[in-house]
Amino acid sequence: MKILSFGEILFDLIEEAPYLGGAPLNFAAHAARCGAEAYIFSAVGKDDLGQQALEQIAELGVQTTLIQTDEKHPTGTVQVTLEKGQPDYTILPEVAYDYIQFPENAEDIWSITYDVLYFGTLAQRNQTSRETVRHLIEQQPFTHIFYDVNLRKESYTPEIIRESLPLCTILKLNEDEAKALSGLLYGQELELEVFAEKITRDYGPQVILITAGAQGCFVYEQGQLSFSPAEPVTVSDAIGAGDAFSAAFVLKYLTGETAANAAILANKLGGYVASQRGPIPTYSAEIRKTLGIE
Repeated sequence: MKILSFGEILFDLIEEAPYLGGAPLNFAAHAARCGAEAYIFSAVGKDDLGQQALEQIAELGVQTTLIQTDEKHPTGTVQVTLEKGQPDYTILPEVAYDYIQFPENAEDIWSITYDVLYFGTLAQRNQTSRETVRHLIEQQPFTHIFYDVNLRKESYTPEIIRESLPLCTILKLNEDEAKALSGLLYGQELELEVFAEKITRDYGPQVILITAGAQGCFVYEQGQLSFSPAEPVTVSDAIGAGDAFSAAFVLKYLTGETAANAAILANKLGGYVASQRGPIPTYSAEIRKTLGIE
């Protein structure tokens, strides 16, 4: 299975130490861990962090051929400050992933037929990257398009959300984001099932996933809302758990599992990642067996 992930590559700067991340990259890395051939379409700066990113991404097993080097803008960073142990994030603007270009010579993209496109919201805050992902969708016949809403403060607009929703076949968001979109799109906080019904009617996704943290997730498909509970785990840190959930869901769903069954396995991987340190931990033999990874 071939996965194309579009969007931000960035470093979280925690006490000035850089940690590679970004939801699209985490998703691609977990997809690769799950056995997919994963590519990320993004941009880094022509700087030390950009070089570090390229090296680390290759080590994660993600293909780097579609990562552009931007000579005008730095590699994306997020300043993370801790107040009484709680993180606060400042996402710096005008960075390389804001300027992902659709290549004039697109042979690197069109030489491969991808099964799934993953994209989110943050990388669309700039018109350049927003137009690039739309150009991708117009020209490449993906089997599924996965939109992970991933709202980040001061990095989205109602217009971006409204333009993104009709593009996807699978929509993923968390409970807080469902409340935010409910207010943004419909002017009121709707019950989850009503919200999912309206989103499906108005924008047309085939599957809606609404994650509920350690509790599990809701799955809406063919007019039915169901809940898939998660097994309890001792949380080490939850960074990357949602991206692992997304990757596992996509790979299982596209290999013929029902959405409900794919969500069960996605919960297992998300819980495993939450129980480990870092967004992309090494998979244990047990979780590999659970996921059916060779």
